[in-house]
Amino acid sequence: MKVFLVFLLGMISFMKLSAQNAIVLNGVVVETTQKGGIEPIAGAIVHWIGNIRAVSTDSNGVFHIPIDIKSNQLVVQALGFKNDTITVNGGNYLKVLMISKRNFADAVISYERKSSEVSFIDPWKTTIMNEKELFKAACCNLSESFETNPSVDVAYSDAITGSKQIQMLGLAGQYTQMSMEQMPGIRGIATNFGLNYIPGTWVNSIQVSKGMGSVVNGFESISGQINVELHKPVVKEKVYLNAYASQGGRYETNLVLAFQPTKKFSHALFLHGSTYSLRMDQNKDGYLDNPLGEQANILYRMFIDNKTGLVFHASVQYVKDNKIGGQVNFKESMQDTANNTVYGTKIDAERLSGFMKLGYVFPRFKYRSIGFQASASNQKYDNYFGNNLYKGEQTSYYANLIYQDIIGNTNHRIRAGFSNQTDIVDEKLFNKQSYVFNRNEQVSGAFTEYTYSYLAIFTLVAGARIDYHNYFDWKFIPRLHLRYAPLATTVFRAVAGKGWRTSNVISENMGTLISARTWNFTNSFLPKTAYGFSAEEAWNFGVNVNHEFKLNYQKGSFGIDYYYTVFDKQVVVDRDANAQQVLFYQLNGASYSRSLQLQIDYQPIRRFDVRFAYRWLDVKTQYNQALLSVPMIAQNRWFVNLSYTTKSKWNFDLTANWVGQKRIPSTQGNPEPMRLNNQSDPFTMINAQVSKSFKKRIDVYVGCENIFNFQQPNAILDGATPFGTYFDASMTWGPVFGRMFYGGFRYKI
Repeated sequence: MKVFLVFLLGMISFMKLSAQNAIVLNGVVVETTQKGGIEPIAGAIVHWIGNIRAVSTDSNGVFHIPIDIKSNQLVVQALGFKNDTITVNGGNYLKVLMISKRNFADAVISYERKSSEVSFIDPWKTTIMNEKELFKAACCNLSESFETNPSVDVAYSDAITGSKQIQMLGLAGQYTQMSMEQMPGIRGIATNFGLNYIPGTWVNSIQVSKGMGSVVNGFESISGQINVELHKPVVKEKVYLNAYASQGGRYETNLVLAFQPTKKFSHALFLHGSTYSLRMDQNKDGYLDNPLGEQANILYRMFIDNKTGLVFHASVQYVKDNKIGGQVNFKESMQDTANNTVYGTKIDAERLSGFMKLGYVFPRFKYRSIGFQASASNQKYDNYFGNNLYKGEQTSYYANLIYQDIIGNTNHRIRAGFSNQTDIVDEKLFNKQSYVFNRNEQVSGAFTEYTYSYLAIFTLVAGARIDYHNYFDWKFIPRLHLRYAPLATTVFRAVAGKGWRTSNVISENMGTLISARTWNFTNSFLPKTAYGFSAEEAWNFGVNVNHEFKLNYQKGSFGIDYYYTVFDKQVVVDRDANAQQVLFYQLNGASYSRSLQLQIDYQPIRRFDVRFAYRWLDVKTQYNQALLSVPMIAQNRWFVNLSYTTKSKWNFDLTANWVGQKRIPSTQGNPEPMRLNNQSDPFTMINAQVSKSFKKRIDVYVGCENIFNFQQPNAILDGATPFGTYFDASMTWGPVFGRMFYGGFRYKI
């Protein structure tokens, strides 16, 4: 820790000293308007004759270029203007007036945007998944939007509720910071089911970043960040309709209505309705493969831009979600679970949330801005899983004030501000014992982040934040990101930093309630703590390299990354010590994750994209009995995605996942017939989809999930006696549903 801080402060001091001592020519590039005024030219290229090192002007037309002792001839180039060569004989400031070209022919510049791209400019590795990528699969909600992304795993938490959880770097989804347009998104007690509250049709793009994120966005990021950008009201399409139906009785409708009555004001209404109506039991185990239920979801958005630097965004969303599952003949009205005759589950969820952004960019100094973000949410659950009952409510408030400016010139940028996060949580759990957990968390903090950039070659981002938690006292978070691009086609990155979070023990392990296990909290229940545990804290270190290449005149890219996450503090979930219990206790020893991933994207022929990836994981935690691999994590995984588009706009997509063995928690304490193997079977999942676009307005698609019809055998332990001692539906390592056909259409006007 001390070494990291010394290095961090030393780098910042060195960069500032270098900026002060460097011999630099400062200048501005402008043009004359038709009314005789002066306007800056952004993006102009400036370099010395004989020197290939160039700089570009910022949004104010300003540039800063080191003096070249070998040349005094400065070349200035800008699209649509005549090139200019200037002799510089002295001074440290230059004003360049560019002359517009007259009567030049129109030029059409075309670029085929990839469906999934890794940014070469960002200091942190970010994979951007746009609409084209999301359309490769059904993507009915956010939990199903990562099918074609090899960095994010999606796994079922149990064999009954249909709940899906993401994993990144081999760590569970709660260690990934989920944000909605750079604001807190799915978090807290909503983590387990919240991915179902964002319909895929509403999503414009998803940014996936591994490792620590910016301190500006908070303290909770440990394994990475997933930021979701929804469709904006200012779009060409004023109506967007989507309908979906599947063989399993799943039906969905989405409607987006966008309005822009004036140039300064726009708003949009998002509507979603879905239902599961068919009782399916493909594996003949007596339990529904997917729960029955319905969801109603509505979102309203508004944008105001006064065109003078002031921008205001606001959104409000309401979700009502109900699902019942369990044995095939279970009905909610039967109320037989209390009589221990028919096993059933119910999830009754309600969510109200909203957020706003207010930003101002100074007209004369566009590098200077101030922004304010605020959000509020209320999440309620009234659930039961057999005889296990859970009621929870969380009310959260968030505020973030951000100021951005430069230090001397645009090579040195700084962001700073203050934030507050409030979480009021009330939970009740009835699991053979009664537990009541109430807490009111207040986290107030300050942050600063310094960015140094040298041309397009080198970027350093050094940030730190300090927060005060009313339970856990002071928390200091340093983070460092480095980016080096020696060539336009190659970029190296490194990241180091720390994150912390409050563990939501019940909601994050709700799948374990689908069992006869007794919950055992081995800690003392201290007042003013979260379940009696301290905050979870972890360090993350990572390196990655991305390289673009050409093979047979076709473009491709190669990437490799390695990340190491180590926990200082963690809440351990132990299902190995006792097959009839789940133990929760404070980490006493090592807990870490090591992740290595290789990925190749290549287009062997036009319109045919191939994506191949391999990932290796080593994830271990010190349990009371030994240092063990974390359950349900595959050490090896292979991934292939093939996508081909014809000239007539037929799209063919196929995704194959080979998943290696996973460790299964020990069941040796059960009688012989109630024991499971220590390792799961490797399996392959293949999904395919065919779609056709008609006049850029209508897309029709059909697809099949799990083409080879693989289903986890014995997904429910002792399912014949669900109210007995050995019943367990939480040992899920593979799909519990079989082959599934689906179809739908998208319509835009």
